[in-house]
Amino acid sequence: MIERIFNDPVAWGILGGVAGLAFLSALIFKSRFEGDSSAGDSVLRGVEAAILSLLGGLLARAFISLLLGWANDSAAAGLAVGWGFFLIPGIVDTIPYLTHSKPILTTPENLLMFATVVGSLSGAAGGLWRIYSWTGLGWIGFPLDVTWALAGNTVGCLLHTINFIGYWISQLGDGTWGVHGSETRENAHRYQTGFGLRPGFAFTQGAVMSNLSDAPGADLYRHERTHVWQNRAFGPMYTLTYVGWIVVWVAPSVVGACIVAGLSRFYSGPNDWCYFNNPWETWAYKVQNAERTSIIGVDDEDRKLIWPAKWVIAWSIPFFLVATLGAALVVNSVWIEAAPQPVAPQTQSSKAGQKPKPQPKGGSQPKGNPHGAPAPKHH
Repeated sequence: MIERIFNDPVAWGILGGVAGLAFLSALIFKSRFEGDSSAGDSVLRGVEAAILSLLGGLLARAFISLLLGWANDSAAAGLAVGWGFFLIPGIVDTIPYLTHSKPILTTPENLLMFATVVGSLSGAAGGLWRIYSWTGLGWIGFPLDVTWALAGNTVGCLLHTINFIGYWISQLGDGTWGVHGSETRENAHRYQTGFGLRPGFAFTQGAVMSNLSDAPGADLYRHERTHVWQNRAFGPMYTLTYVGWIVVWVAPSVVGACIVAGLSRFYSGPNDWCYFNNPWETWAYKVQNAERTSIIGVDDEDRKLIWPAKWVIAWSIPFFLVATLGAALVVNSVWIEAAPQPVAPQTQSSKAGQKPKPQPKGGSQPKGNPHGAPAPKHH
């Protein structure tokens, strides 16, 4: 379990390659980073990015190796880790697991490689943009991002990639897409423009806040950074319950919208019940000091479907109780019951350097005096 963290040459190739590219990027593209006024600044930025890249990949790899090893690398552990910390591998391998087929993406080797890539890229991006406050919460945020909060940061790496590609494509035009914010040490990335699920709305995954024009201190910024820390605090429970809330309510929301707002507004149900009524979003809007019924684009028909906060709390209690029970059952089944049992000590110990004598077959005692004394003669 420990050895495989370090003895994979492919993993070291990835770690070294990402760290090297991060260091070179800090030097070559220093004009793209705010505050790099000298070669020395660029070198320091590159060193931080390279170190965090190596540490991120190794921490993520060690974390996943520990989880898998604790459950003896079972297929069930692979599926649970795939769902809880990378999501897509778990989705892909659910049917093979249920049909007792070989896993496709959730083998120990694949999961360790996913951890290496995500941890390394997250660390490199964090170092290049200097997001972590090393005099504050960065010491908590960074290790959480590459371990407990891997699920959100797996998607966060995809956001980095999309915005990076979009940024360079936009250089052929006005160059305003995928622009990263210039602030540092805020413990989160902020893309002023970039990928979003719909116009005018930011999109946050892991430590990456995308399509967010509001700078630190603004109400919307505080909303999105709340999601960053929700992911860090609750890890896989945040990601899976966010998605689970959507799955549970999407069909009832369509029916509810048709009843309350009419057949022509059936599409409002998923938006209002799955997003605005989502407890994680209700929490973030509270931090933002914004009424969900007053958000841009919300009309009178939507207001009929958006619940008061007390209703959200009421529905959240049974929802999270069931989710927590399900998580506890998975942990018990996959890890606690599968944990290696301690070996019972032997009842008798042999002398040092002396092997115990084998017992005769059938369990019978040897003939004669058991102490080796000559048997008495009978006259």
